[in-house]
Amino acid sequence: MVNETIQEPIQTIDMQRLIKIIFISCIAIEVLLIISDYVFNYLDIFDEKSIRRIWNIARENSIPTWFSSIQAQVLGVTVFLIAIVQAPHISRFKMWIWILIGMFFLWIGIDDAAEIHEKLGGALERMANKDSGMITGFWLKNPSFPWHTFIAPFFALCGLGILVFLSATFWRLNLIHYLVLGFGCWAIAQSLDFIEGLDEAEQLYEWIQESLDIKREYAVTHTFKVVEEVLEMFGTTLLWIGFLHYFAHVGNGLQFKLVQSVRH
Repeated sequence: MVNETIQEPIQTIDMQRLIKIIFISCIAIEVLLIISDYVFNYLDIFDEKSIRRIWNIARENSIPTWFSSIQAQVLGVTVFLIAIVQAPHISRFKMWIWILIGMFFLWIGIDDAAEIHEKLGGALERMANKDSGMITGFWLKNPSFPWHTFIAPFFALCGLGILVFLSATFWRLNLIHYLVLGFGCWAIAQSLDFIEGLDEAEQLYEWIQESLDIKREYAVTHTFKVVEEVLEMFGTTLLWIGFLHYFAHVGNGLQFKLVQSVRH
């Protein structure tokens, strides 16, 4: 009797095509969220506060924030996959750096959904108000939102560290623009957030409203917030696409087999 070998089918994933689909889908979703914010929130066609809040990009507990949070968390998972695929070929030190990068992006996603940096910043501000020490008061108090004092610089240092660690590799693969533009969008978004927290922000809004002859002040204040949040989402999209391209590079030709159990 001749033993017949059953050829198991191999599922092939065209990563370049998949990345293109992901990029187009993310951009389409972001455009849809902007339109939905304008229709359901700004125009308030249903005259219902709850529906406005669902689509309000400026609010944390909304569909746009959920999308932004999920996108950052999936970016973190992508980095974890890169660490797993590269583990046999890189040092343990570099593997742990990749894991830390994944944890950073995962934390960004969790923080976005849970408003951790805003709440922690508020706690630091209350600590500063209670503390009469000059040093504590100097470092914890700032002209804008409290979280910009300690938390924002920490995030900035993490981003700078990621750029330094990956710059040579991503430059060689022509992927560096994803990192620069992605983190650049984040930096501009946080700069707008800083401006929004200034006492002089109200005067800026009034000047823009008068200069452009805008009837509603909300049109100015909300547009500032929408631009900030959309920049964050788009920056995350660029970073995710960049890391997906790198994952496609290091995982090229990768095969894996799913089994119910492994018997020893």
